[in-house]
Amino acid sequence: MEILFYVFSFIAIFSALMVVTMRNPLTSALYLILCFFAIAGFYIILNMQFLAVMQILVYAGAIMVLVVLVIMLLNLSDIKSFKSNLHQVFIGILISVIMFAEIFFYISKGIQKKPVGIFTHALIKKIGNTQIIGEFLFTKYIFPFEIASILLFVAIIGAYLFAKKKF
Repeated sequence: MEILFYVFSFIAIFSALMVVTMRNPLTSALYLILCFFAIAGFYIILNMQFLAVMQILVYAGAIMVLVVLVIMLLNLSDIKSFKSNLHQVFIGILISVIMFAEIFFYISKGIQKKPVGIFTHALIKKIGNTQIIGEFLFTKYIFPFEIASILLFVAIIGAYLFAKKKF
């Protein structure tokens, strides 16, 4: 399992770096799909098969189809290349140093050995990940779940009205 963790970590980090360094947005989107698959691999290692399948279906499937469609519809040849000035480079380096310092701080604190919260590994294995996710969505997190569903509904109506006026 540890070897799989390192393999998925390398794939995720490499593909994430390629996402931000590629000049072609379509190639960048393909590397993002690879990163999503590596994250799904992490979920499988953690014995969360439902989340792995949802990661692949929702992110690597639906969201990336939308991103690739938008990239293909945009006329990117009209966009001129811009040059960054020294101020922007300094801000970028400063934000990067702050982020890496924060990551180093949390890693140096160490990882807790015991599970945090009411769900132990044995209880999760007994009940199942899907049931726990459902209980949390429909009890403790019902308000954010309903807000997300209303937002999705409004987005669907807006897309329909936008498409109706255009075509």
